[in-house]
Amino acid sequence: MPRIILAFEASADQASACLFRAGGDIFQQVHAARHGHAAVITQLGNQVVRDAGMAISDVTHVAAGCGPGSFTGIRVALAAAKGISLAIGVPGIGVSCLAAMAYRASLDRHATDDRSILATADTRRGSYFAQLFTAAGVAESSIIELDPALDVPLPKGYDHARIIGAGAETIVANWSDAMLTAEDHPIIDAQQIASLADKMLADHLRAESGSAVGSSDPLVPLYVAPAFLGPRKT
Repeated sequence: MPRIILAFEASADQASACLFRAGGDIFQQVHAARHGHAAVITQLGNQVVRDAGMAISDVTHVAAGCGPGSFTGIRVALAAAKGISLAIGVPGIGVSCLAAMAYRASLDRHATDDRSILATADTRRGSYFAQLFTAAGVAESSIIELDPALDVPLPKGYDHARIIGAGAETIVANWSDAMLTAEDHPIIDAQQIASLADKMLADHLRAESGSAVGSSDPLVPLYVAPAFLGPRKT
């Protein structure tokens, strides 16, 4: 039986749902707005199932982007995934958004390009979450926070990397001595989450490997720092 993954993502400036059939078609719906994700995320999921001509009972796995990113958006996607996972009795898979971005970038690279990939996400307080991956999309570092306002060097090993995500242009400009290359990359979406979830399943990885370290529940937020409720940094 083919894997049929229903995936949700809302950690950045849009919400999306994707119906991903291993080795087959991909259906995605996007709500291209920074706010209002909670009101539409379930509708997006229902729509992609209908677009695929399937029933929700056909889904074999449910995945969600677990961060890092917007505190509220992460919880919206995870809540939708967990609700459906429990309702239809299928496994849930939490996927790091940075890892999903790096995996997509690894597929897009030229075969001879062996540079590391630095994936970034907006903290929404003037800095960026960042994680280094090999050219094949395997994590080389833990997630750190890069703040362009601080006069500090990049960690060792980040030089010459391909940098993708929200912080690409700013980080390249602020750490020009690191010889980073900013590359265009689609905003993180449910299709990227589903694609990595499918690879995890195909590689026989445990579902919780994409979730917060040490968690027995795969559909939990990946928080790098506590939720920030004050005004944005200037």
